[in-house]
Amino acid sequence: MKRLLCCVCLLVACDVSESQPPEASPEPDAAPVSKPAEPPTDPKPEASPEPDAPQPVDAEPERTPKPLSIVDIDPDAGPLGHQLKLHAKRAAKDGQRVVLEMGAPWCPPCKRAKKLLAEDAVKAELEDVVVLRANSDVWGEDLDDLGFNAPVIPVYYLLDGTGAPAGESVRGDRWKSHDQVRKGLLAFLRGV
Repeated sequence: MKRLLCCVCLLVACDVSESQPPEASPEPDAAPVSKPAEPPTDPKPEASPEPDAPQPVDAEPERTPKPLSIVDIDPDAGPLGHQLKLHAKRAAKDGQRVVLEMGAPWCPPCKRAKKLLAEDAVKAELEDVVVLRANSDVWGEDLDDLGFNAPVIPVYYLLDGTGAPAGESVRGDRWKSHDQVRKGLLAFLRGV
């Protein structure tokens, strides 16, 4: 019996050593993997423009007009020519029309023009205009030396970008009424 018991033990031992672990049950079929979508193709690059073809220009931002500006030329601020040049360059850069007013505080037509330019309604009409006021009693010889020769006052000179007379001027010595000043001066300041 001992023998039989040994045989059974051997058989059991052999059976255990040769046995394989049970196969793992197959997993259910996964959903089919879809092919990734192809990225959209880039549109055809634009052909480079011909060398002589005009290039597109970006539109400049719209500029806001500046209100009327009146500057009294100060004898303590330096030579007249330097001040006129400085103001004219700045105004030209900003797209403004710059005008020199030769006048004097005692002059009746000058007073009428000064009063007119102080009105809010007139200021609103005169965008992008700079008026430089030079007292002819103070700047007389300097004005003459720079080419601003006027036998009467007030006289208004259009200035170029360097502060020199641009050739256009208007005399105001015959302006007797508010309407005459308005008509003559505003038309000149607007450039019409």
